[in-house]
Amino acid sequence: MDLHGRTQLSRRGLLGGGAALAGTVGVAGLGGLAGCSTGGGGGDDAAVNAAVKLPTHQPYEGVDPDLPGDETVLDGYLKFPAEPKQVITEAPGDGQPVTFMTNIPGAIPPPASDNAFWTELNNRLGSPLEISMASNDEYGDKFATRVAGDDLPDLINIPPGTAQLPGLLKAKARDLTEFLSGDAVKQYPFLANLPEVYWRGCVFNGGIYGVPVPRGMARTSLPLYREDLLAAKGIKDPAPKNFQEFFDLCVEMTDQRGNRWAWSTAPTNYLKQMLGIPYLWAEDGGKFTSANEHPRSADALEAVRKLVEAGVVNPDAFTSGASARKQWFNGGIVSFDLDSFVAWNQYYADNTAGDAFAVNMLDVPGFDGGEGTPWLGAALNNITAINAQTKHSPETLLKIANWMAAPFGTQEYLFRKFGVEGRHYALEGSDPIPNKVGVLETGIGLQYVCDAPMALYLAGHPEVPEKQQKIQQKIAPRLVANASYGLYSDTLSKKGAIIDGPLNDLSTQIILGKQPVSAWATGVQDWLAAGGEDIRSELQQAHADVNGG
Repeated sequence: MDLHGRTQLSRRGLLGGGAALAGTVGVAGLGGLAGCSTGGGGGDDAAVNAAVKLPTHQPYEGVDPDLPGDETVLDGYLKFPAEPKQVITEAPGDGQPVTFMTNIPGAIPPPASDNAFWTELNNRLGSPLEISMASNDEYGDKFATRVAGDDLPDLINIPPGTAQLPGLLKAKARDLTEFLSGDAVKQYPFLANLPEVYWRGCVFNGGIYGVPVPRGMARTSLPLYREDLLAAKGIKDPAPKNFQEFFDLCVEMTDQRGNRWAWSTAPTNYLKQMLGIPYLWAEDGGKFTSANEHPRSADALEAVRKLVEAGVVNPDAFTSGASARKQWFNGGIVSFDLDSFVAWNQYYADNTAGDAFAVNMLDVPGFDGGEGTPWLGAALNNITAINAQTKHSPETLLKIANWMAAPFGTQEYLFRKFGVEGRHYALEGSDPIPNKVGVLETGIGLQYVCDAPMALYLAGHPEVPEKQQKIQQKIAPRLVANASYGLYSDTLSKKGAIIDGPLNDLSTQIILGKQPVSAWATGVQDWLAAGGEDIRSELQQAHADVNGG
């Protein structure tokens, strides 16, 4: 796929062995798993993975969008169909409990015994779904503990940055190739509805080892802003043309005495996009370059340091997690938060500011003028693997994943996202408007078993998908993808988090003014010596293996 000429990502070039991401989820007790993968030295074999026939893409065409998208821009819907279709007639379960562990982005919901949505879900699935949950901030540690204790559920939500992922999957997960490869996936039509790019991150050890939870454009992150708060300051349709105008906007939206700041966190990645710095890794002629090495990385840190020094970032940003930042945004303590289209909708679900609450998103200008280069969001939130030791048949668990992926406009989607009318939502026209009980009870993490590609839709707010598609259309021609997606690096898997740690700490120290910007160059050289050069070499070799280089 060529994203409008910025980042060349060939089909084979994306089949090197799952997603290579910036961070890794450390998994204790996996030292013996490296030899389980197919590549030499404990790595994944890019050429073998490139030969895997991916699931046939068969798009669902049951609902016509009000705002048609394309291969990059998501479809938009101004209202929910008045007569949603039932597209699955038989319960997918086998009558026996199915276990699942997952992260959740919101508050911990009531347990199944006190949760009407969960009870009805179990009835519709035909199997009780037993879910072990953790917050987004805590899930990585919980996942690592469960792996180390060999205490895995039937369905496993695996973060893509998990250490030694090929070996873990080979040892613990079911190879699903025979059920999903090529036309076999058509037995599960809503898994077949997922485009090929998402399946590329599920290929390891010469097979398909999970189902994807798709994101891509949905996860593309730019500054979300409280449109109502800016409007109260007389600022409508903000569109800074360069860094200085952006800086001035942030200063204007800050009132420290009034406990108001522009930013929930230091917007380092946004400044990098202003400066044309790549998303993690860039590739040119088979040669890979880390974003850390980009000649303007130091300029990005200097610019963020300037923002922090000006006091436009909440001073608690460096000691607080994502949950706190979301509360600040909803509470009006901050006006800007660097987040995605998924978060945009979630903010409305969590809204505590009343009817005036409104969110929009900034484009990214060039640092000195012109246009910046927005980063295409990671293709996957996670993959869901099937435990090799499960007592359920793979077909049963794939039917459940297929049910979770039923797309927008279906009865299954309506229930999965909104619950039961009267208990969890009220209809306004054909739109299901959630109540507080609905938001709480439905937040059990089903979207991390599997999900349909995101539809731009917000019940009762037709203006939101219009805003969302407008900004997507603006940024689509300039999107830059992570060139390492689909290419496995054993060093990145094992040591990525270890070597990134000191560099991330240095970045924070520079931003806080505790280290000079000049220290960055030395930090990058240390990072390269500690494993960055090895990661580069392994990515280049994987790229060559799948492209005949």
